[in-house]
Amino acid sequence: MGVAHRPSPFQYVIIFSLLLIVSTQQYHQAEANEVDGDILQALTYKIVNLGGYVHPSIKLVSPSPCCRRGIISSEDVTLGNDDQGFWVRVPPTYHLTRNLAMQTLEPLIPKDVLEYAPLSTLDDGALLLLLLVHLKGIGSKKWGPYLDSLPDRPGCGWYGDINNIADEEYKHVAQESKRYVSRVASGMAADYGAFLAKEHWPKEWQNSAEKAIEWSLCIVSSRGTAASPEYGGGVIKLVPLVDMFNHSPEHKGFKELTKEDVGIDASHLEGSFAVRIEKDYHPGEEIFVDYNLSDYAPEEWFMSHGFVPKEASHRQEL
Repeated sequence: MGVAHRPSPFQYVIIFSLLLIVSTQQYHQAEANEVDGDILQALTYKIVNLGGYVHPSIKLVSPSPCCRRGIISSEDVTLGNDDQGFWVRVPPTYHLTRNLAMQTLEPLIPKDVLEYAPLSTLDDGALLLLLLVHLKGIGSKKWGPYLDSLPDRPGCGWYGDINNIADEEYKHVAQESKRYVSRVASGMAADYGAFLAKEHWPKEWQNSAEKAIEWSLCIVSSRGTAASPEYGGGVIKLVPLVDMFNHSPEHKGFKELTKEDVGIDASHLEGSFAVRIEKDYHPGEEIFVDYNLSDYAPEEWFMSHGFVPKEASHRQEL
């Protein structure tokens, strides 16, 4: 691709939001399958060994009481009876961040390429999606548990086959989004694709950097979470396990722990992402968080996640 036709780094605009699955307040006795159990066990081992915490009562289940997959409590848990006060607390050393992306990717890209396509001018999401593609390619041991937890077919409204979308308005938006994403993926693949690891990519990608980038863009769009630039250098990051909790506006959001939260004696926990225990839970009850995206339009929810929550659909009716 000639330089004149390449989108500038500033044109690599990514729509960011948090994972959404339409939630309900019902619950039942869900059972974790073997794959879910292995994923949770591997994530727990990695998070705890890096100084984090995972409550022993949580279970990853498919389907969950509300959705295709989610996290439930396997036991009675009473608010205030747990010393930690968290379901999970993931340390900043197990976050995918802008700084990590720059440290990992910049040595891979030749200097002449960085002169016309500098990584430093990319937004956080573009850097994270390139990092994710590369980590998938090298079969990273550290990040393997997280990579294994990510879906092969993420839920963005524009991803995959869009012909089955019933709503014509949403289908039109999905078609436009798909064309835009294709242009972005093509440009980024032309600039950086040759320098990213490919050895462990899924067969479905057919060694195509464009397909890898489209998948990664959907992952970042649906799972990226807002964060303080103080911990990782950017305002968007990916946080393993935390991004597997489903959404409900009736619950609290994620908590990024600050100096005030952890105190002087636990400064190593500063910057951790946590999901708090906010009420009593019964066995089989799903654990939700609020993504605080109340200003999102229905089509924004659908394009990022493939679903529209009740509160957004009600707003559309008004």
